[in-house]
Amino acid sequence: MKLIKTLANCCLAFITVIAVCVIIAFVYYHYFVKDITTGTNYIDNQIGLDIKKADDLTDEEKDEFEERYFIEANFYSNAKNNGIALQEMKLNYFTDYQLMSTGYRSTGMQFLGDLKQEDLRLVETTEEQANRDEPQNFTYYDTTNGINWDGGKLRTQLNRETAFVISIDGKPYQIQLDKTYDWTTYSRQWYTLWIWNKPTKHIIYYNYLNVFADCMQAIRSNSAGYGDYYITVDLSEYFTIRAFDSDSGKYKTDDVTDIIKSYSVLKFHYDENGARNSTQSMFKCIDCNPKYDISDEQIDTTYWQERMTYTLNDTSKLNGAEMFAYRYSEVYDGYFLSLSMVGKKLFADMPRAKVNIMLDLNSEYLAAKKIKVVGLDYNAFDGLEIDTLTIKSNSPVTFYLLEKSLNDTQLKTLKHSGGIVLDGLQGAVNNEYSEVVI
Repeated sequence: MKLIKTLANCCLAFITVIAVCVIIAFVYYHYFVKDITTGTNYIDNQIGLDIKKADDLTDEEKDEFEERYFIEANFYSNAKNNGIALQEMKLNYFTDYQLMSTGYRSTGMQFLGDLKQEDLRLVETTEEQANRDEPQNFTYYDTTNGINWDGGKLRTQLNRETAFVISIDGKPYQIQLDKTYDWTTYSRQWYTLWIWNKPTKHIIYYNYLNVFADCMQAIRSNSAGYGDYYITVDLSEYFTIRAFDSDSGKYKTDDVTDIIKSYSVLKFHYDENGARNSTQSMFKCIDCNPKYDISDEQIDTTYWQERMTYTLNDTSKLNGAEMFAYRYSEVYDGYFLSLSMVGKKLFADMPRAKVNIMLDLNSEYLAAKKIKVVGLDYNAFDGLEIDTLTIKSNSPVTFYLLEKSLNDTQLKTLKHSGGIVLDGLQGAVNNEYSEVVI
């Protein structure tokens, strides 16, 4: 009996030890071991690694690539100086998880000129703006039922909030440009008595301008030169990909893979000629003009530069010089705003440049400088082509537009807060425009 009791105690102790080991192993696995699942379409993190010419593909290979490319691009370099430089990018996707042809759609962007990566500039912005806004200086198109169109807010917005449904191995996935890049700098401040470095975190919110510039760089630098090609590109630096859960009918909140290197095929046309008419565009439009055409006598290779659109506000500067000038008026007890000499010289060299002007009468910048803007000065923007003028105020105020302040501006839209009363419009503008209360 004593032997049996001893054996039972030993067995119990042994089982207890095993149980404790299992529990420890479970806790360690649960909290410290992370499953890593590699995407089935894994490729190395290189752009333009395996260029293949369309003519060299077998029918089977071509069918495979044609079924799977997500991005198309068009690049007329105008190396022969016989047209205009034109760059285009189009995203092909579905409108639902069924991946039927009836749900097929495309959205794209077009740039008149040769945009290079060194042309990109860092601009301070809020997370909300970064997620909502589209890159400027582009023309955007949607393609439905073979028709390309720009419907403003009616079309798909190419911003960080938009998610697309794509097909990978015949299965639905959702892809969204929502990645960021962050880094930290260290500097000593007076309130730290210059004893230790204060860390400052910086964040870049990627947008489609980054993707567009990278695609054009891949095309420009490809070793095969001009022609029609397919290359595989790694989208993991910019995009998050989510798998569709057929049980719940929703896309999974987490990535289907911890390391997602699912590739996309970029199909592109690279041409040494310049674009001369709208039929060469993948959207059958150039600058929203389906009848765009360049005759031999009217080649204008600087057209793309002249159509650039700029947005000016109270913080806009060029080489440290402010784009706005302010004149104090004792009569009105405030400052009248106008385009500075630096701004006039800048836009004098770009006679067809379009400008959007944003005036926030309650901006922190103006408040810090104790500048109370009460209106636009005489001939403030005379001769400058203005697309949209926006005037905002948090409180009711009278905003004075002195004579010819918006003369010959071809102003299209005048937006202002509901509490703003505009005084002097009749003598300030000499063309028809739309007035919008925001």
